[in-house]
Amino acid sequence: MPGRDPRPALHELLVREFAAEHVRLLASGTQALQVALIEAARDLRGDVIAALPAFTCFDVATAAVGAGVRIALYDVDPGTLSPDLDSLTAALTAGARLVVVTPLYGVPVQWRAVLECAAAVGAAVIEDAAQGFGASWLGRPLGSLGAVSVLSFGRGKGWTGGRGGALLARGRAPPSAANGNGAGLWREVEVLALAAAQWAFARPAAYGLPAALPWLGLGETRYRDPVAPRPLPRAAAGLLLRGFPDAQREAAERRHRAHRLLAATAIQGKGRLMEPPAGATPGYLRLPLRLAGGLGGLVDPAVATRLGAARSYPSSLGALAAVRARLVGPARRWPGAEELVRDLVTLPTHSLLSERDLEALTKSVTG
Repeated sequence: MPGRDPRPALHELLVREFAAEHVRLLASGTQALQVALIEAARDLRGDVIAALPAFTCFDVATAAVGAGVRIALYDVDPGTLSPDLDSLTAALTAGARLVVVTPLYGVPVQWRAVLECAAAVGAAVIEDAAQGFGASWLGRPLGSLGAVSVLSFGRGKGWTGGRGGALLARGRAPPSAANGNGAGLWREVEVLALAAAQWAFARPAAYGLPAALPWLGLGETRYRDPVAPRPLPRAAAGLLLRGFPDAQREAAERRHRAHRLLAATAIQGKGRLMEPPAGATPGYLRLPLRLAGGLGGLVDPAVATRLGAARSYPSSLGALAAVRARLVGPARRWPGAEELVRDLVTLPTHSLLSERDLEALTKSVTG
């Protein structure tokens, strides 16, 4: 496409904002995690086992399958969304030497405790901050904590270019492959069309319409087979550069709305709230809330769903056939993950919620 390539400028922005020494721009966050696992496994050599959270986005499993590693699952504490450290220790005892940590919905995990657990056996930790934009721990943004970190710029990630991802490295050699020259004219146009559709259907009044447009994949959680990593399209990089200031403002709005919803649910005693670790500032990409019965436990599920409330992931990673085929270790049940599958509801926090929408959403939860 004509004009200056915006990817070098995006590269510099990521270096500056996330304290990265090396950056590789890819077509999705899943591909970025896949490359991170491939390169980490190459360093370790042999038959590599990666410890993944049993409850997380299915794309984490896609990345691990694409990297060709075996998988050990560790449980997630349903009260904090942090790794269950006893379960993580069991995965490491089973031979895992890579640990993928995925802070969900912009809620930071107990990062220092995870590092200590991994360091006890010399395991490497990959920070998958796909949902972390706008969140921080001890004043450092998620995506800047690990020796290797992954960002996602896809739909609903807080800072979006329609699609895309980045692999950030610190204190190690640069990623082995170059960022690439281009994605082809059709993929550039596809990115712009996808970004426009995502923006249009993000409004609460239009939220029900995407069900008629399955190619958007809005609100959909399913396992997707891995693909060969590709470079980030120029169009996505341009959207990311122009959208960065707006994304920062939007992150502040999400926190404000989340705190209002949190205050209302706490006053009414509705649901069980997450407990972020000390020093954490959640980004609240969405607001997680545990309710007996999940969406059915809301006072008015129909109104809440219309405004964007949703159940979370429909199963643990251990229920996916592609994961079971690579699974090692003694654990075959993950009670924390199973509780979250059953009871976790996430509420929207974005700025397109009007005051009336926010009041209706609060009432649908608290009555």
